[in-house]
Amino acid sequence: MHAQQRTTPLSAIIKSEIAGSRLRGEARAPGTAELSAISFHHYMSLCLYHPDYGYYRSGTARVGRDGDFYTSAYIGEVMGEQLAHTIAGLADEHFPGAHKVEVVDWGGGTGRLGRQMMDAWASGDEAGSKFKLTVIDGNPEHRREALVRLEPYVASGNARVIGGEPDDLPNWDDRPVIVVANELLDAFPVHRLAKRDGRIREWGVAWDEASERFISCLLTRNEMDWTDWLEEQGIKLLEGQTFEVNLQAADWIRSLAHRMPRALLVLIDYGDDSIELSAPHRMDGTLLCYHNHRAHNDPYHVPGEQDLTAHVNFSHTRRAAEQSGWKQLWYGTQKRFLIESGVMDKLTEHRIADPFHPIARRNRAIRQLLLSDGMSELFKVQIFEK
Repeated sequence: MHAQQRTTPLSAIIKSEIAGSRLRGEARAPGTAELSAISFHHYMSLCLYHPDYGYYRSGTARVGRDGDFYTSAYIGEVMGEQLAHTIAGLADEHFPGAHKVEVVDWGGGTGRLGRQMMDAWASGDEAGSKFKLTVIDGNPEHRREALVRLEPYVASGNARVIGGEPDDLPNWDDRPVIVVANELLDAFPVHRLAKRDGRIREWGVAWDEASERFISCLLTRNEMDWTDWLEEQGIKLLEGQTFEVNLQAADWIRSLAHRMPRALLVLIDYGDDSIELSAPHRMDGTLLCYHNHRAHNDPYHVPGEQDLTAHVNFSHTRRAAEQSGWKQLWYGTQKRFLIESGVMDKLTEHRIADPFHPIARRNRAIRQLLLSDGMSELFKVQIFEK
C-alpha cells in the first residue's frame, strides 16, 4: 500500500513536463499503452533545482535544526577546526610563499563550516591573515544566513558570499585556491539504472491517472548508452539491480580543472567505491529522501520539499579528476582523516559533571564524529591537487 503523496506547487510543473516529454515508460500491464515519462534524473533536477520551487532554490534554510538534515559542521566546532588545520598544512606544502590563499567553500550553506575555519585560522596568528574565504551557495536564504554568520570577516574583506551560477563565479586566474566541497556532490541529480532481462535500462517517472500518483517506470529508450559507460567504469550490475550514476559530479570536477590552474580540491561526502556500490547487498541502489530530519525512500512524497540524495561514487570522481589533470593526494574515511589530523589530541580528561561545559561538549562532539552510527566510516575524504 502506497503512502499518500502530497501535492506541492512543483507537482503541476512536473506533470506538465511528463505530458510534453518524448520519452516513454514501459506500461505496467501487458497490452496497455506506453506511458509518457521523464527520466528520474530530470525529475530529481526539478525537485532540487527548479528556480521557483526546487528544494535548494526556495524556502527556508535546509540544513540545521530548522532544516531537514545536519552536516558534520553542526556537531560542535571540531570538523571545521580539523579541516582548517589540514588546509593550512596543505597550503604551506603546495603553495609555498603564497601571500594569500583563497579557500572556496562550495555549497557552503549557511556559512557554519566557513566560520569555523576562519575562527580557527584567526586564532593561529600568522595563518589568520593568509586565508580569504568565499562561500558559494545557490539558496538565497542560505546566503543571507551566511552573510550574518560571517559578518566580521566580510566587513574586513576576508570573506564573501556569492551564488553558484556561472555569471556569479570569479576568475581565479593563477591564484592559489583550495576548494572544499562538504556534502556537495550528493546533492547533484543522479541517473538511476537497472538491469532487466540482461539489458541496462534507465528508470523514469510517469503520472498514473488511475491512482493520481507519480510512479516509477522503466524507459523504453535510454538517454545514453549506459552499457558502454558501465563497461568503461568497470562496473557489472546483477540481474534486477538498481544503480545510481552522478554525471554532474564528474562534470563539476572537470570544470574546476579548467577554472583553476593552481588548486587543491577537498571532497567530503558519504559514499564508497564502485565495487561496494554495485555489490550484491546494494540491489536497490542508495537513493534516500530526507524530510523533517527523517529518512525514507519515497522520492514522490512532497516534490520540491524534501531532499533527494544518493551515495557518491568515489571511483567515478577519481577517474574524472585524473582524466582532467588532477592528482589524488589522499583518500580514506572521515574517521581516519580526523585521527590523522590530530583530533585525538583535543580529547581532554576531566571530572566535570555539567554535560554542557565546553570541555564536556567538545569531548562529546569528537566521540560523535568518530563513532556515531558508523557515519564516520561511511563518510569519505578525497583530496586532489592540480
